[in-house]
Amino acid sequence: MALRLLGPLLLASLLIACGPAEPPEPEGPTPRPVPDRPEPVDPEAGLREAVRTAMAGAHRSAVNQARDDQRNPEETLAFLGLQRSHRAIEIWPGAGWYTEILAPVLRDHGQLIVANGQQALMDKFEADPGVYDQLEVVRFAPPDEARLGEEGSADFVLLSRHFHNLAARGLEDVVLGAAYDVLRSGGILGIIQHRLPDDREFDLEERTGYVPESFVIEAAERAGFELADSSEVNANPLDTADHELGVWTLPPTFRACADIDDEAELAECRERYEAIGESDRMTLRFVKP
Repeated sequence: MALRLLGPLLLASLLIACGPAEPPEPEGPTPRPVPDRPEPVDPEAGLREAVRTAMAGAHRSAVNQARDDQRNPEETLAFLGLQRSHRAIEIWPGAGWYTEILAPVLRDHGQLIVANGQQALMDKFEADPGVYDQLEVVRFAPPDEARLGEEGSADFVLLSRHFHNLAARGLEDVVLGAAYDVLRSGGILGIIQHRLPDDREFDLEERTGYVPESFVIEAAERAGFELADSSEVNANPLDTADHELGVWTLPPTFRACADIDDEAELAECRERYEAIGESDRMTLRFVKP
């Protein structure tokens, strides 16, 4: 009997000593630690790197590459707000100084459209398909052919160092109107132009290549654009903008030195204007509302 009574008492003492049983672990996946948030992507940083790569490309001419330090493409395009995914239009690229940079920057993610190009530039595109194979060329010959593309189809339009030509021919309203039409709402118009001080008399007949900043802004606003910002990235305080042969007196044209035969005098002339550098230029960013 004693043994039969002792069994339950022993069991009770053991339960008291061990305490109550732990509740079972809940079923389900093991929670994972929350990862750190990645740093936000800076689209301007990606653009700057792409521009630097393009500037160093083997496709660029030595003549154009020599002007990089005075034309500041990295800082200029970053200020204007170009993105690598943009559908961008370059109006009248001339010898293709900016085209050499824009084509590779936009090639894989966006689209570059050139509005007119000289035959030498077309030959250049064909000779280097690895850079220019995705580029599109549209005919743009205002006032008769003044359409840049489907309305609202572009993100960015660049007009570099050509506004004096528009003004001289009375085409600024037509060209700016075409740029306005082709841009989407929020699209960007970038203008780089040789600058005449606003307190200087402006005569379109003189054909100096210099235009007052106020004249450009008024024309763009007349077309419907809003001035978003201006930059002094391409300013040159050494340029007095009163040269007898206009902006072409300065590099890279050196028109004032063109008729000098003596090598020493020629070198001295070029050195004098090289010390001034390229023209003082406005850099303006407009937005289509």
